[in-house]
Amino acid sequence: MTQSNDLSGRVNQLENDAIDIKMAVSALLTTVEIHQRDMEAFRINADRTNRNVEAILQIMSQSLERMEMMESDIRGLQIENRRILDVLQQRSSDDI
Repeated sequence: MTQSNDLSGRVNQLENDAIDIKMAVSALLTTVEIHQRDMEAFRINADRTNRNVEAILQIMSQSLERMEMMESDIRGLQIENRRILDVLQQRSSDDI
């Protein structure tokens, strides 16, 4: 009878161990699924961030081009103002 009880106890222990293993595997699978969803969300956010950075860089590049054109226009206006000033100063000295 002791062997029968011992065998029954061992079988019960094996069944309990099997249940514990199934629960652990289930928890691991759930954790993996959560991590996979998190990684997908991270990838989506990273892609969105990359697109936003690219758009910002494009805007910055366009702004720089406009600023360079404005700088060129300002230089041209400065040169023209100097010419006008020179002409006016020359006229003023001729009148004296």
